[in-house]
Amino acid sequence: MSVSAQPDSPGVGYRLLSLPLYLFWILHGLKHGLKHGTRDYLAMRMFGFDSAGGDQVWVHASSVGETRAVAPLVRALIEQGESIIFTSFTATGYRAIRKQFPDSVAAGVIPFDNWWHCRRFFARHSIKLGLVMETELWPELLYQARRRGMNLLLLNARLSRKSLDTSGFVRRLLKSTLGYFTRILTRGNRDLETLLSLGADADRITIVGNLKSRIEPSRQQNRLIERDYLLLASSHPGEEQQFLEFRPAALADVLLVLAPRHPDRSAEIQGQIQGLGLSYAVRSKSQPLTDETEVYLADTLGELEALMAYARVVIMGGSFDNTGGHNLIEPAALGRAIITGPSDTNIVEDIEMLGMGSGVLQVENMADCWREIARLLARPEQAEELGREALSRLDRQPDIVEEYMTLVREYL
Repeated sequence: MSVSAQPDSPGVGYRLLSLPLYLFWILHGLKHGLKHGTRDYLAMRMFGFDSAGGDQVWVHASSVGETRAVAPLVRALIEQGESIIFTSFTATGYRAIRKQFPDSVAAGVIPFDNWWHCRRFFARHSIKLGLVMETELWPELLYQARRRGMNLLLLNARLSRKSLDTSGFVRRLLKSTLGYFTRILTRGNRDLETLLSLGADADRITIVGNLKSRIEPSRQQNRLIERDYLLLASSHPGEEQQFLEFRPAALADVLLVLAPRHPDRSAEIQGQIQGLGLSYAVRSKSQPLTDETEVYLADTLGELEALMAYARVVIMGGSFDNTGGHNLIEPAALGRAIITGPSDTNIVEDIEMLGMGSGVLQVENMADCWREIARLLARPEQAEELGREALSRLDRQPDIVEEYMTLVREYL
């Protein structure tokens, strides 16, 4: 199946909207690059980057988690002899690409989503196939790829249920952008239903499975914290406060580590900790962690896996608000005991795969969460069994990378 020769453009409305956004994108690119130690981030978004030349496969993922998830597929393509351009949207994703593939791919970030930047991106690189991860639906970028006759595949495709509640303009834009893909490879039936509700063509959608079920943990993680601790991972506003407030007095001596989804919320979270009268240390400030420290705020990027690797229990954030939960595969691949909250629209398939009550615990609220934590701390063999079962279930999954590769090869 190939894309049509004359795709519809994103439309006048989106292109007009991109004009006032342009200054914002420049300021954001400058601030984002400097904040994350990537001084050439803005330059790459505006002027591009070099690649090896020749017909190449373009792989795009948003940030660190998505770049790690698609990395095994990238390695399979390289082993097959393909030349790869691997881009990210974020500076942290770009740095993750450079770390995972220091010499074997052309790494960069995507251009601003204006027609002149996107046209130049594709004029500069000779790309024969585009592989885009999950929710990276940039209308102008994908349109410019398609108008050149390029096949585009959306991998691990997912859209949140919130997408169904957006305005008519956004829904139409999402529908037209999904139409740029030659094929949409999605995780499961729930994702299929959401994609169809937004107007995706059913004939182009194939359920393959979750690429993140084969995330490869780093071979060895440095232990960042010497004390035993509980980890609240990828938390959202309000979840840290709940977690701290519901802690039972009997567990007051257990170190609590907070790793917020967005570390730039550090000042807000510090204010909450102070308001509760708890002693704490902040990792970004290199503050020492002592035996008296009750809360350790891990407001850094790129260290979540290392924090998960040694946590006695990992409590996944984004599940005690209305976010829908975050990826459970990463802590499962590390053999950790996992607790997640009631909000699960993003992770239903993860919970089913890991086994409710056997490989992952799902609770109704934060009070129940702490009851389960107390039980696991009192019976460490049960926490270990929970982690072993999660890891065992992951190991029994089919070779999802090869299944994706089988479909990708059709377009090579």
